[in-house]
Formats: sequence, C-alpha cells, structure tokens
Amino acid sequence: MAKKQAGENSKKAAGNARKAEQANKKKHEVLEQLEQEESSKWEQGSKKSNKKQEEEQFKREEAARKKQEREALLAAEEASMPSKPVSQKQRGAAKVAAKRSGKIDDFLDFNKDTPELSATGLDNALEALALTGKDSGVSSKDIDRHPERRVKAAYNAYEEKRLPEIRKENPGLRLQQIKNLVFREFQKSSENPMNQITNISYNANQEELEQKKKQVREHKEKKFT
Repeated sequence: MAKKQAGENSKKAAGNARKAEQANKKKHEVLEQLEQEESSKWEQGSKKSNKKQEEEQFKREEAARKKQEREALLAAEEASMPSKPVSQKQRGAAKVAAKRSGKIDDFLDFNKDTPELSATGLDNALEALALTGKDSGVSSKDIDRHPERRVKAAYNAYEEKRLPEIRKENPGLRLQQIKNLVFREFQKSSENPMNQITNISYNANQEELEQKKKQVREHKEKKFT
C-alpha cells in the first residue's frame, strides 16, 4: 500500500507541475501583450508629439513670413507718401553727419548697384521693394540649411488643400489613389521646402553661403528686370 501511495503522489506532483508551468506560461503571455500595448501607446504618443512640434514650427515660420510682408507693406506705403519739407534744423544735422563721416552719400546709396526693378501688383511690389534693402532682400536667415525639417508639415498642409480639389476633379478614384496623386504633385511643387532655391548644404562654409545669397538675389531680380 505504501508503494501505491507514493505513485499517486508522484502523479499528483507531476500534474501540479504541469499546471504551474501552464499558468506561468500564460502569465508571461499576458505580460508580453501588456508590454506590446504599452510600447504601441508610447510610439503613438511620440508620433503625435513630433507632428505637433512640426506643426508649431510651421506656424512660427508662417507668422514670421506674414510679419515680414506687413513690414514690407508698411515700408511701401511710407515710400509712396509725399516727403515732408526738410527743416533748417534737419539740414544742419545732415551737414554735421556728413562732415563727421565723410561718406554720407555712400551710406544713403547702399543699394546703388541694384538694377532698376519694375513690378505690378501688391505682392510683386513688396517683393521688389525688399530687394532694395541693405541686404538686397536676402540675409543669412533666408538661406535654409535644413529644409527637410519642414517637409512633413508642408506636405500635410498641401494635402489638406489639394485632397478635396483632386477628389472633385477625379470622382472615380479611391482615396489612396488620390493621395498618391497629391504626393506626386508635391514632389514637384514650389510649396515643397526641398525645391527652394534658398536651400544649401547644412555644412556649407561662409564663402558658399555668400555665393548662395548672391544666386538667390539674382534669381529674384530677374523677375522684375
């Protein structure tokens, strides 16, 4: 009888071991599933965060561009206003300044090498006016060393604008086909940051930077000469 009792205990122990092993396996599977779900949540959160940062960067750049346009518009309005008569006091101040520097004419005529420009329309007039500035309308901040950082936000804005238009033009296409058309358009679009003449290599030296600024100025001047 003792041997039979030992055999029953052995089978019971083996059964308990299998149950424990199965329970442990199931526990690991549940933990792995939870880890995957948590990882997926973090990944989605990271993507949303990156998208939000890109959209904020795009908004900041758009605000800076609009500010520049407002300033140029104000300058154009001031330039179109009749000049006020110069008082005797102002003439005296100008003479003193000229005597001190000896180069007052050079200072006032900093854009004497800029070719004569002709523009029609407000937007073109503002752009042409900017070319008469002291930096000829192109400063170092206008040169883009990392246009790829703005591509995603620019594409999202482009897709939002063009998607309904192309869908209306091609009612028989599926959504993915329409998105493919939008993407191919964007590759060649002037709204694509990668297609801008202001782009330069991120590690360009000062000489290359100045050459690029000159190239951009000449490109803009051709539009109005």
